[in-house]
Amino acid sequence: MLTVAGCSMTPEMSTPEAEQDLPDRFEAAPGDTTLPAAAADTAAYDATRWWAAYEDPSLTALVDTALAANLNLEEAQGRVEELAAQFRIARAPLFPSVTANGQGNYQNQPANTGIGGAIGGGQGPDRFEFTDYQATLGLSYELDFWGRVRSQRTAALSQYFATAADLQTARLSVISQTISTYAQIASLRRQVRLGERTVGLLEERVAVTEDRYARGLVPSFQLYTVRQSLQAAQADQPDLERRLYEAQSRFATLLGRFAGEQRALLPDSMTVPLAPEPVPAGLPADLLMQRPDVRGAALRLEAARQEIGVARAEMLPSLSLTGQGGTQSSELADLVDPGQVFASFAGQLTAPLFQGGQLRANLNAAEARYKQQAARYEQTVLTAFQEVKASLVAYEKQRQRYREVERQVDTARDAFQAQRDRYERGVGDVLSLIDAERTLLQARTRLAGVRRAVTNARLALHRALGGPWTDAEPVDDPRLFR
Repeated sequence: MLTVAGCSMTPEMSTPEAEQDLPDRFEAAPGDTTLPAAAADTAAYDATRWWAAYEDPSLTALVDTALAANLNLEEAQGRVEELAAQFRIARAPLFPSVTANGQGNYQNQPANTGIGGAIGGGQGPDRFEFTDYQATLGLSYELDFWGRVRSQRTAALSQYFATAADLQTARLSVISQTISTYAQIASLRRQVRLGERTVGLLEERVAVTEDRYARGLVPSFQLYTVRQSLQAAQADQPDLERRLYEAQSRFATLLGRFAGEQRALLPDSMTVPLAPEPVPAGLPADLLMQRPDVRGAALRLEAARQEIGVARAEMLPSLSLTGQGGTQSSELADLVDPGQVFASFAGQLTAPLFQGGQLRANLNAAEARYKQQAARYEQTVLTAFQEVKASLVAYEKQRQRYREVERQVDTARDAFQAQRDRYERGVGDVLSLIDAERTLLQARTRLAGVRRAVTNARLALHRALGGPWTDAEPVDDPRLFR
């Protein structure tokens, strides 16, 4: 019996093809110059609290606040606790069930009814009176011959750790959204200030052009063009202010607060975080397995495999053992008398013979769910690998773009400085000076947007690589014996 109890109906499944064919490194194909060159040392990559490299204490404090107060994380934590309880429910049948029962029964009936009437109760007393007291302890246990309960337990445990991986995914998402929204607010604040300065310069230019037009020095077309430029700049400001308010409100929600309550947490001097150093491109592909979504998909695949074993075992006979013992007496005081002890034991063998194809359909459904989960796992692996390569390229290209726009700002600054020097020496006109400063403001506005794009590209790369962004303690193991 002990040997048979060690059997398991859970099938052995081959490793999904996507995992078998996974490349060892994120390397470019021959002739592909888009992907950055692999770094010499990729084993030193450590993503734990990588945003600290920005050296922005306000940002670091806000990330910690979001991790502690975000309501989506609180909901995800609740799901983990629920799955821990579900695991304990699935594990419970592995242990005997013990129940205690106390019962008192009093019966008073005519002698000519029931059994008395059937045996001719007219010769005896007119009524029967019975009093009975029982105190019992019952035990029941189903022998897990085919591993059904063990498979249920393993499936529930895999689902629990998959949900814990979902919690880590939610943590990474909250961190990413916090940093991204922080960068968006800083970028929009700067764009609003630069936009206000641009409007001021265009107002000056309109005033100068109107004066020159009144004196017949410029045509009306030039005046209309300058006015249109001013009106366009003025029209952009309300939209920038709207986007800024929406970003600030969204940031408050991330911190578990009402819109407007985040103002005290956002410093006035906040800037878009920028860490220009590259991330190694030749990282081992094994890093994909530290992505919580990949890990969660693998665990759910294992849970689906165990559920096939459960469905198979339900088609086989089951043996249940029950026992009961206690004392029984017609007097309550005699319940403690050893002579009143009774005991019973029973074994029950149950085999399903015909259930209209339900059990076979359950097995087919479990196999279909495994097939779905296997495809989902392979798709997750392929998507993760694609996201890493695309993010590596995007981050490198955004850094190149940032360098080019920086040079554009430097050129615009030199041009403005030259025009200011000419104006101060009396050889330049005020319109050229205003236009040069406006061009510089436009370049700085563009640089603010590109700087935020670099930050978002770096966030996308870290999301693609997954990994332990925080040094949070792992979730509690729900098993009684580890």
